[in-house]
This record gives sequence, structure tokens and C-alpha cells, in this order.
Amino acid sequence: MKNLITLAKTVVSLEQNVPTSSKCQFKFTINYETKDVWVTTAFSEESSSTELLRISGEIDIITSFTKQHDFFNSEIICLKYLHDVQACLIAFSSGDIVLVREENLEENLEGLELIEVVGTVEPGIKCMEWSPDEELGVIINGNDNVLLMTKDFEVLTEFPVNVENAGEAASVSVGWGRKETQFHGSEGKSAALKKANLSEYTLSEDDDSRPRVSWCGDGSFFTCSIIDPLKERRVIRIYNREGILQNTSEPIDKLEHSLCWRPSGNLITSSQKLPHKHNICFFEKNGLPHGEFALRETKNHKVVELAWNCDSSILAVWLIREETPSQYSSCVQLWYMNNYHWYLKQEILCPPGESICFLCWDAELALQLHYITQKAYYVHNYSWDVLISHTISKKNAATVAVIDGSSILLTPFRYMNIPPPMSGYSIKLNYPAAHLSFSANNHGNDFAVLEANGDISLFEWAGACEKPIRLSTLLGSINTMNKDPTSSLKQIAWINKNTLLGLHSSSIVKINISFDDESGIPSIVSQTRCITSHHILRLYSNVNYDESDMQGSDMENSEPRMIPCSILSAKFHIIFKEQKDELLVEPFTCFPEFCEHISSTRIGKHGEEGVSVIIGLSKNNKLYANNRLLAVDCTSFFIHNDYLVYTTTQHTARFLPLHVNFSEFKVSDNIAHPFDETIRRVERGSKIIIAPYFDVSLVLQMPRGNLETIHPRAFVLAAVRQHLNSLDYRSAFILCRKHKLDFNILYDHAPDTFLGNVKTFVEQVSEVDYLNLFLSSLRNEDVTLTMYPYPSNDKSENGASQKPNDRIDPRQKVNIICDSIREILENLDLKRYIQSILTAYVHKTPPDLEPALKLLVVLKEKDFDYAEDALKFITFLVDTDKLFDVALGMYNFSLVLMVAQQSQRDPREYLPFLSELQTHEKYFQRFKIDDYLKRYEKALNNLYLAGEKHIDRCYEYILEHELYRLGLTLFSNNPEPYKKIMSMYGDYLSSNKKHKEAGLAYLLADKHIDALDSYKNALLWRDAFSIAQQLNYTSQDLYDLAKEFSELLTDKKSYQDAARVLLDYTQELEDAINLLGKSYMWDEATRICYLKNRVDLLETHIKPSVLEGYKHLIEDIEDMKEQLNKQTMRLTELLIDKENEEQLEHIRNDETLENVEIFSDTSSIAVSDFSRYTKSNTRLSVDSSRSGKSAKSRRRDERKRARGKKGSIYEKEYLFDSLRRLKERFYNMQGSISNILHFLITSKYVEKAKNLQMLYSELEEQVQTRIENIEISSPNIMDSKTKTPMTDNLSQVKGSDIGQSSSVDIIKSKATSESWKLEILQ
Repeated sequence: MKNLITLAKTVVSLEQNVPTSSKCQFKFTINYETKDVWVTTAFSEESSSTELLRISGEIDIITSFTKQHDFFNSEIICLKYLHDVQACLIAFSSGDIVLVREENLEENLEGLELIEVVGTVEPGIKCMEWSPDEELGVIINGNDNVLLMTKDFEVLTEFPVNVENAGEAASVSVGWGRKETQFHGSEGKSAALKKANLSEYTLSEDDDSRPRVSWCGDGSFFTCSIIDPLKERRVIRIYNREGILQNTSEPIDKLEHSLCWRPSGNLITSSQKLPHKHNICFFEKNGLPHGEFALRETKNHKVVELAWNCDSSILAVWLIREETPSQYSSCVQLWYMNNYHWYLKQEILCPPGESICFLCWDAELALQLHYITQKAYYVHNYSWDVLISHTISKKNAATVAVIDGSSILLTPFRYMNIPPPMSGYSIKLNYPAAHLSFSANNHGNDFAVLEANGDISLFEWAGACEKPIRLSTLLGSINTMNKDPTSSLKQIAWINKNTLLGLHSSSIVKINISFDDESGIPSIVSQTRCITSHHILRLYSNVNYDESDMQGSDMENSEPRMIPCSILSAKFHIIFKEQKDELLVEPFTCFPEFCEHISSTRIGKHGEEGVSVIIGLSKNNKLYANNRLLAVDCTSFFIHNDYLVYTTTQHTARFLPLHVNFSEFKVSDNIAHPFDETIRRVERGSKIIIAPYFDVSLVLQMPRGNLETIHPRAFVLAAVRQHLNSLDYRSAFILCRKHKLDFNILYDHAPDTFLGNVKTFVEQVSEVDYLNLFLSSLRNEDVTLTMYPYPSNDKSENGASQKPNDRIDPRQKVNIICDSIREILENLDLKRYIQSILTAYVHKTPPDLEPALKLLVVLKEKDFDYAEDALKFITFLVDTDKLFDVALGMYNFSLVLMVAQQSQRDPREYLPFLSELQTHEKYFQRFKIDDYLKRYEKALNNLYLAGEKHIDRCYEYILEHELYRLGLTLFSNNPEPYKKIMSMYGDYLSSNKKHKEAGLAYLLADKHIDALDSYKNALLWRDAFSIAQQLNYTSQDLYDLAKEFSELLTDKKSYQDAARVLLDYTQELEDAINLLGKSYMWDEATRICYLKNRVDLLETHIKPSVLEGYKHLIEDIEDMKEQLNKQTMRLTELLIDKENEEQLEHIRNDETLENVEIFSDTSSIAVSDFSRYTKSNTRLSVDSSRSGKSAKSRRRDERKRARGKKGSIYEKEYLFDSLRRLKERFYNMQGSISNILHFLITSKYVEKAKNLQMLYSELEEQVQTRIENIEISSPNIMDSKTKTPMTDNLSQVKGSDIGQSSSVDIIKSKATSESWKLEILQ
């Protein structure tokens, strides 16, 4: 779909330096290092010498070959600049090979000293060609022998061309794939039996009888085309670099002299002139034919030469046409192949009186063609471009024009996608087309065509938007060609109906056109030229934002229009402004480099005027917006009405919103969202052709030529959002349905707007199926936050401005929408929308099936058949078993039968069941139904309503389903059943170890003995003794109860309560004093001794207990010191290792050290660093397939974690947790320390008290300093390497004291405010 556009035409006149005779012939060669062109003039009758010229800004005559030279009368066979030698080589037909060295020119040598004859081929030279690397040269001498020589002119080998041998790589037929077995099309099977008569194969009449040599692009092979005297026809032979014959071409009738090997190496090109057509034919490297295409000439002509450009994309065909029997003209045709079709992309016509003498493609610039005539040297620069209309309009047919010679292939992609070489429509011109421009007239569908002869044909296509599409109409042609060939137009731009712009090499011409009122034929009114000092290469016009021009108003009242033009300079990008009848040149922006593809747009938020921006794409894939670099990997781009879309070398398409501030117009560097709409993958090598405006399609062309139309999510979402903003719900719904978008966006884009226009939505999307589809797709999720988030630099005014906090709770979204739509539908037409109404009921969360069935009951009374159809519909939405249960729960047996008939249930199962239910009375029947449906609370309520005769069944049902609280509520006014149920509730609580609440329940049920047992199990001795007193327990019973409580409390280490029970109910003073000593309550024990006049117990019980407590505390303090020292030292080591590891990780991730090897091959640091905290790949693959750990694995991991083995991943966490518990233990000990210090002093153990206070003070200081230092140095213990899925699971295990720590805050226990130190001991 691309076309070859002329960027520049450079002309260097030779008339002042050489004779102007038509018989004078030229050759040239190029020094690609200095871009100098070396030109030779062949001998002519009018000239006494042959000139050697050099064009380097100016034309210099280097030397002349006069009659004093032996080769003066010889024809120049080869002219080649050798870059290694820095000399120009000239080979003459006489056999002389001459060098003109650059170094001799610098020394100002003249005449014979300047010309160096390096050798002579005695039989003469017919042809000479150098390899692409200039290392080897091939000469065909006058004896038809091939000489292969080096760049030092040493002959490597010599051999004859015409031999019978077919070559060492010639194919050997073994019968497979013979011609007889091939398909011959319309010729039929008889063609397989025909034998070619090779004796009839002759030469072409246009053959010049000269041999040709052409090299493969990589220099590994060369081919020779020569007339074989024995066969009397041309034969193409292929040789390798050593000159060994490889293959010989198959016999071809009328094969001509032209020969060129495609640089890519896959095809050898020649020509064949048959009586009815002139073919450009191709051969493979093995000599077999490989396709052809026919020239489209109607006049007598001949092919002079063929030439491939350096990237093998364009084939230049040099032709000579017979205009009259005595007049000839020459031209160059540029052919391009895609999708197995050959397009004629450009035709270069020589000015009258000139003919092409020589041509070649540039060896470095693929799209630069050089040729020379008798009067001038020409350089044409080309570029690929897609010719489309840039008028933003919904009626723009999105037509793409493809130039194919004198045919223009048109395809309106808004309505059809026809892959090339086919097209939707075509128009025929008188001459091959050179350029095409679409106008803003008729919504951008009219177009003008620049033809090769300079004519501009204007076409009107008003029927492009009609159905069926009407063909375009030719309005007429105008001619802008002057006698000066340099004034020919390169490009045109049809601004409006009466204005055309044409681009010359360094000027822009404004052509004012008028149309005849009767015939409508156009004519030129005036031309205005603006000449600049810049070399203008590209013309582009955009009238989308010039409303007056789009309407065709008077130019005098319109504002200046910007007409972007790319110029050759890398530092300028100018804008031509048109005002009245003048073209003003003003600089607008500056690209850092030349951009051959340009386009313009305006960037700004909705409602703002926006900033005019020129988008440019350079040859090295850099995309610019004015002077800002957008991307460095762009291969093609297009400006849609909402997005700038471009493809990248990574085979992706990127979409940049246009409705943003220009400062935000850039490619986001953030991590792509999984549902990012601004990027998508495309096929490798895809390039953008067009994206129809106000449409959601994007047409891409693959490298092989076929087209693919995609619908990018960015375009679709932008269109959906625009439709929603304009309340066009139907269009938005159709787009979502067609492109499989989640229908939730219709609501989530603007929830308040949708709820306020539900009736509008229903009226627009009125089809029942569409409403059902929408309702069934709803879910409690905001898709604008999950699936379709707004681009980071493009926020919609409606949806995005509404904060998520201001929106309706997404958990209620489905219910709200279903209720809103259902209410509208019920008011509109209940019978028509019954399916949608039922869908709204069913799709609620949870499904509201009971009202739906009630609606069916209402319909059943009006129209049974319609209700049955509605029931059939709802059975597709809901499981029939569930529907049967809901109907049964409504206690409507007729409805149950209707549902059952639509289900797969066996009547032999449900009919007896329903019959049995109907035999019961009302409330007991409902009890049976609710019990069947497992609605136990409703069942109990109905059983209660069934009467007192079912009271025992109530007790059983409450006990069976644990409905104690409901039972207590139902029988709250009936004392006996109430106490019965309360007693049952007490048993239930007691069985669940809730003894305290069970005791209360037993008290309410007047079961004091059971309440006493419950309090005994709950260790509530005060409440238990109160009940015992109420039960009139004897002294012995109280004594036994007290002894029992004392043992239970002692087992639970509640020594103080146990002592209190013994003192109050047994008078066993010694046992009570021992229990108080175990709880370190020596002050209370002393008080009781004095109270009971048992001072002797101070020596026998209390003091020994104090000394034993002193001994235990000393041991505990020493143990805590030892644990603190060991664990803090180990933890400090781990924290230092972690810091070193973080520094090492930072070095690994340093981009500046990307290619620096930190560790040697023998180092084990990196391996041990990762192997300690990571799993093997096999383990990872196994774990990734599991959804969670088993209970056994969790228990095993918990044991490992609790052990905190040294070197394990749990060690650090274990140490922190252990220090936390040590700190808590330290502060909990303060009360015991305070009590024992007080009693040691009163017992005259002052030294022991001092020692204990000193040791505990030392421990306190160590706890505060060491642990707090660890807290400061390590704010987080769980980092990315220690926190594994295993630790995450273990941290959730209930009842585990270990594993609750996730940060160092776990050891920041608060110290009690109690002061334990005694100043008297300091």
C-alpha cells in the first residue's frame, strides 16, 4: 500500500563544460567517501577529445584524452572509482586500463603524468565489472574469454565463456518434478507432451550483442550473459568467486542483453522481448527461470539496462521509446514487487532533446537514483509513503491510494478491506502518476493526481459515502510544466477546491484554480511562488482546524494556515503561512534531524484549543513531537482523532492520547498494567496503513504485503467512553458486544450518570436479548479500576473525575442496577420484558428467586401459557432443584408442580412427597417443608405455632439443631418449657467448656447442684461457696469442697486463692502459709501468723520459703544474663551479615557494572548467599503448582521455626522472639524482686538483699542497653529474603507464641512504672 514519493531532484548542468551533441555519450562513477562524481564523455565527431570531469559542488575538468593517446578512438567500457586505491579507473575497448589517482591531482600533475596506464588486454575489452568489495574484477576480452584479476591488476585465471559444460553445480534430473508431471493450467495436459524446439530460439532484435557481467550482492558469485556462437542465442552462466562455472541458464527465446543480479542474491534479472509482450524475467542462482512480469508499453521500445537498488526493493528499467520514426525518448521506470504483483511506482521522463546515457543506484542510500543525459547530471531522492486523506470527518471514506503506473488503485477502508494487489476501485490516467493528494472537499474524499508529464488531474468523489459507492468523476486536468526541467513539481497538496500547492526543489507554488460554470473544467487563474534558501523535501497540509477553508470561504478573511514542510537541514523545520495571495515563510519548530514522514495535529484537553504539534519520523526510527523525542523505536505512525498510534521495532503498537496537556504527551515509563490499553502486540514487521477517523479499526500491512484489520482496545474504549459521555448507550453497547468488552463499563464509567438515565438506556437498548445479556454480565466489580483503567495521562471528565470513595459501594452494584432496570421494565411492558425482569431478579446477589416466582404466579392467573414460557426461561438461568426448593419454601403447591414439570425430577419421587405434605395441618406442614429445606429456625417457629401437642418434638428439634436461643425466645412466656430449654442450654454450654455461662443457665433453670458443678469446673470458688450455702451444706461438706478447690487452684498455680480458701473454710494455717510463700506473698503470710498468734511459723515456714525463693531468683537472673549475652551477640552477627548482603545486592543491581564480573568462577560467595534463603528450581516448580501447604507440612515447619536452628532461615526471627519473651520475663519479675527484698530486710538478711538488688540492677542495665541497640540498628527483621511463603503461613497459626513477630517492635515491651529498688540498700 506504500508509494514512492520524490523528495528531491538535484540537477547539475553540463552544457558549459562538454559538447551538447546528442551523439555525445556519458558515463559516471561516485566516490562515496567524498560524494564526488566522476564523469567521462565519449568520443564524438564534434569533439576532438574525451573529457574526464569531477563534480564536487563545482564541475572540474580533470583531464582530456586526446589523439596523442593510443586509446583515443576507443570506447569507454568501464568507469569505476576504486576507494582503496583512491583512483578513478577507466577501461577502454582497445584493452587499455587507465588510472587517474587522487594523489596526482593533489600534486597538480597534468597531461600524461596524470594518466597512469596500468595494463593492456591485447584482444580488447568487451565488458568489465568489479565486485562489490572492489577486490576482484571480471573482464571479458575480445576472444570471449573471462579474465579474473585482483585490485592490483594481477590476473588470477583466464577461461573461455562459451563451453558445453553446464557447470559443476548443475542439477541432475532423476525423474522427479519433470515438466511432464507439472500443472500447465489452461494449456492442458497436451502441453506436457510438447517438446521445445531449441533451434527456433533466436536473439532479440534489440540485442546489442555485447556481453554483460553482474555480481551478487555479497560478492560470492558473478554471472555472465553472452551470445553463444554455437547456439546462436544468449546464455547466462553463473560462476563462483574463483571463476569456476556453477550453473548455466535454461534456454530462453529472445533473451536480451540486459543483466542485473539482485543484491539480496536470490534472483538474476534480464529481459525477454516476445512478439506480443516484453517481459522482465528472473532466474535463480541455479539457472532455472523464476517468474516474470510484462512491461506495459504500447509503443515500440527497447530495454537498455536494468538496475536494482542496494536493498533489493526497487528495480529500475531503462527504456528507449520510439515517439516517431525519427524521434526517440528515454525514460526510467521504477518497479516494486509486493504480494506477488509488480507495481510501477514512478516513471522518470527525460526532458525534450535529452536522452539518458547512464544510470545507477546509490550504493549507500537505497532510495537515491543517479542518471546522466547529454546536458545534465540528475540525482533523485525518494521516500516511501502511504497516500491517505487526513481530513477528520465521520464521512471520510478512509481511502488509501496506491500508484501503479497510470492506474490509481483506491480502497475505502471504512467500508471494505481488500488486500493488494486488488483494490476496491481504480482510475486510469493518461500518464503514470507521480504523486496524489486528497482534498478537504467532500469530507476529504476528493483528490488530485500529479502525473509524470506534469499534468494535475482533479477528481471529485462525492459518492464515496453513499451506498452503493459511486465512482469518482474526473473534473479535468491542468498543466504546470515549464520548459525548465528543474521546475517540475515533486509533490502537490490540494488545500481546497480553488487552491493547489506544488512543491519544487526549493520553492512552493500556490496555484489558484477556477472551474467553468457550465462544464466544470478547471483552469489555472494564477500562480504564486515562494522561493526559499532551504532545500524543501516534504510537503504536508492539514486543514482539520481551519474551518473557513473547509467551508471554502474567501481566503482574504481566513487566518494564516500552517503548511508543514520538511527540509533537508537537520536544524530547521519551517512552516509556510498562507495569507491573502502571499506565502509567508516562518520557522515553527526544529527537529533534531530530518524527518521524511511528517503530520500535524493539536494536543490539548477537551474544551481547550490545544497546541499545534508537528509529528515527525526520521530514518533511524526516532519519533518526534516538535523538538521532543517521543520514541526511538518507531517504524510507522498515524494520527487518529483520539490517539497518536505508532508501531515499534519490538512488534508492538503504542497509543498516546491526544486530549492531554502537551507536557503530559509522552510515553509512560511506568510498569504496564496487565490490561493496559495503550500497548498491544502486533505481527512482526507490521506497519500502519490507516485508522479510519471516528472508527475503531486499525489497518496494518505485513511485510509480505497482506493486510490485517485489528480493533485496538484503546480505540474501542475511547469510542465507548465518548458514546457514554453523550448518553448514546446503544452505540456503546453494540461496540462492547461486537468487541467482547465487559458490559460493566457501561455503568462503571459514570455510575451516577447511568443511574440517572436508566430509562434512556432501556429505551435505546430495547431488545430483550440485549438487556438479558447486559444484566447477566453484571458483577460487583469496578472494571474502570481493574480491567479498563484510564491511561495514566488521559482521564475522562465523567468517569475519572468521580473518586472511588464517592461511588456507590461496588458490593451493591449488581443489586442496584438490577432493581433500577426492573422497575423501568415493569412500568414499560411487563409482558414484553418478562424475561429481562426475571433475569434482574435472578442475577441479584444473592438471587432474589422468591419475588420472581411470585411474579410467575401473577402471570399464571392472567395467561398460563405465557407464565409457563417464562418459567422455562428462568429454568435456564437457575438450577431447577434450587428453583424447586424456593417454590416449595413459598408453600405454593401449584407453583411447585409447575417447576417440577420443567425439571428433570421423577414424578414418582416428588408426587408422593407432596401428597404426604398435604395430609398435615397448616403449620406442621410448613414445619416439614422448612425442615426438608434445612431452614431450621423457620421450621422451629412453625412447629411452635403448630400447638402444645408438639412440645416434645420442639424439645427434640431444639436439641438436634442447637436452636436454644430461638427456643428461649419462643417460650419466654411459658415458665416450664422455658426452664426445660434453659437446662438443655446449660448442658450444651457445659459440654462446650463454657462452664461460667453454663452455671448461669443452670441457675435460671433452678438447678443449683448443676450450677455448683459448673462453677467448680470454672474455678469460681466464691460463686460455688455461695451456692453451697444456699443448699445448706454441712461443715464437713464445706470442708471437703474447700479441700477440693484448694487442690484445683494449686494445680493452676493460683496459690493466693488456694490459701484464702483454706483459711476461710478449713483453718489449716500451715498449708495456707506454704501456699502464700509459693506466691511470694510473705508479707501477707506474716500478717496472718501474727493474726492467728502463730509466730512460730515465721521460723519454721516463712524464712525457709524466703531463702528458697532467693536462691531461685539468683539462678533465674544468672540464666537470663547468659541467654541475653549469647543471643544478642548472635543477633548482632546476623544483622551485620544482612547489611553486607544488602550492599552486595546493590552492587549486583548497579547498571554501571552490567558487564563486570564481580566474583570469579571459583568463588562460592554468590552461591551460598542465594542458596541459603532460596529454593531450587525444582522445588519452586512444585510449590507453584500447589495452592497451599498440608497440615503435616505446617506442623513440621512450625517445629523447625520453634527450634530456631543456627543457620536456618528462622534463626533471626527465633532470636527476636526469644529476646521479646526474655524482656517480658524480666519486667514480670520486678514484683517478686520487690517483695523478697522487703522481707529479706525485715528478716535481717541485708547482705542477701543487697546482692540480689545488685544482680538484678546489672541485668536491667544490660536489657536496656543491648536490646535497645538492636532495636535501633534493625527496624525490620522480615526482609525480602527471610520472609518466605513458609513464614507467612506459620505466622497465621493460632495459639503459637512463636511466629507472631514480624518486626523488631515485638521486643519493645513496656516496663512497669513500679519502682522496685530500695534506697536503703544502695
